[in-house]
Amino acid sequence: MEKEYGALNERWAKLMIRELIDHGVRLFCISPGSQNTPFTVAAARNPRAKTFVHYDERGMSFHGLGYAKATKEPVALIVTSGTAVANLLPAVMEAHYDHVPLILITADRPPELRESGGNQATDQVKIFENFVRWQIDLPCPDEKIPESFIGTTIAQAIACATSSPAGPVHLNCMVRKPFLSEKSLAIPSAHSPQTTFTSGRRVLDRDDSKALAAELSEHERGLILVSGTAPISSLESLLVLSRLLQWPIFPDILSNTRTAGAGYGVVPYYDMIIKAVGSDSEFSPDAILQIGDRFVSTELSEWIASKKPKVHCHIAPHIHRRDHIHSVTHRIATDVNHFTENFHHHLPGRAPSSWFHLWREINELTSRSIDGYFEDQAVLSEPHLFHHLAGALTESTGLFLSNSMPVRSADAFFCPENPVGPIHCNRGLSGIDGNIATACGVARGLNKPLLAILGDLAFLHDLNSLSQLKELPLKALVINNDGGSIFSFLPIAKRKKLFSPFFRTPHGLDLKHAAPLFGLDYARPESLDAVQQLLGDSSSSLIEIQTSGTQTLEIYQEILQRLKSELSSLV
Repeated sequence: MEKEYGALNERWAKLMIRELIDHGVRLFCISPGSQNTPFTVAAARNPRAKTFVHYDERGMSFHGLGYAKATKEPVALIVTSGTAVANLLPAVMEAHYDHVPLILITADRPPELRESGGNQATDQVKIFENFVRWQIDLPCPDEKIPESFIGTTIAQAIACATSSPAGPVHLNCMVRKPFLSEKSLAIPSAHSPQTTFTSGRRVLDRDDSKALAAELSEHERGLILVSGTAPISSLESLLVLSRLLQWPIFPDILSNTRTAGAGYGVVPYYDMIIKAVGSDSEFSPDAILQIGDRFVSTELSEWIASKKPKVHCHIAPHIHRRDHIHSVTHRIATDVNHFTENFHHHLPGRAPSSWFHLWREINELTSRSIDGYFEDQAVLSEPHLFHHLAGALTESTGLFLSNSMPVRSADAFFCPENPVGPIHCNRGLSGIDGNIATACGVARGLNKPLLAILGDLAFLHDLNSLSQLKELPLKALVINNDGGSIFSFLPIAKRKKLFSPFFRTPHGLDLKHAAPLFGLDYARPESLDAVQQLLGDSSSSLIEIQTSGTQTLEIYQEILQRLKSELSSLV
């Protein structure tokens, strides 16, 4: 009977891996363990499978998350039982909120060892319940269960993981010892899944499109917001919408509308502009067309909430409420690209408007003002770095941003005139955990050079994932301001006795010591010219920029004061 268990375990595992590959899964991320032996061996021995192995389940899962973000393909994560499963939770939560397809294969103890004190046995069933699209507790392999059960199960998992909104699914797999047979078993090869899955396309019908177009066209003072959650396949169609409505486009830092460079009507400096204009009624919109979900800029959400537009139309490929300021008046679940490519046919068009001209003029003025400010500044700072990179990076290099200050500084100052590579960030839950591992997964998925810009606390939080950098075209640039400088922007910063030890949390560490531990080349430039030289040097994989804890806040305040003064003459 034991020999039968081993043969069944191996056969089921090989069939599962084969079916996943036939459904488009290419990368299998694995953390070492005993209970997951059949699945690890099956992935390792399948010539069509790519594998990535990392000793830390948290770092492994974030790597898979990054790869799935970059490729838009589902990624399988394979772990053993016990706390190994729990270590997937941060990445699973991020994938749930950021709509990233992950296939979680968690090995589990057989039923006779559950709730009986068996080693590494814990309740793994529905452990991710609130954060997965589908879950199943698979029985131990049994010859009485038809093998077609595996095919239909994998088809269901892939369908749930990739249907809008995409996300993680959980296959909890009970396995009895022995985990493998004495002899390696072969299974028939296949290049198509047992059960195919085809998802239909949800589109807005003609009558609804005409009604919406008529309502939006009633308002001259409107805005088009483009989120990073909605990649636009036809940017020209989006620009046509802008021209016909005579509404400016606000592109989130993670949107490919931002990375496409300058476009007629695109206002990339919107974050700094709305901070400068504040409550000025001259800039109050009556209507908003929002494409995609969230935005990095919290200032944008608060500004919209204060303006109370008459119409706020949210276009997304799902039915879920993504409206934390409760401003949306029209929620439309439809294929985003079908909408942007076809909606303009229903718009009557509008003559050139003063509203559209105002936003274009203020964006140009803001661009000149910020350019002038940094021309006068010789000190290397976080805002200056992002402003410089906007003109230095090209389409051949991707960019990854860690959470807290880097992504916010990029949103404010990274406004490229020419196309640049894709930008990624973990904004599902905006955590600082797993950022190095995610960047490594993105680099692997993009298969092109990637610059990852990390805050010092995000860097320290995921330090052991530095081992993943080897042989990847990735440079990690760490902005070390000795703690969490983002808290300097919050009211708590005025509570001096509490602020430093409990919020900014200075660490006092010299980050260069991490480099030799992981065999990385290290550099600490002190000027933008030196940074630029290092970015072109293939040998420097860890770059540290040292700044002060208050420097970024002071620069923001100086630029805003300058903008307010210059904009006062415009309106």
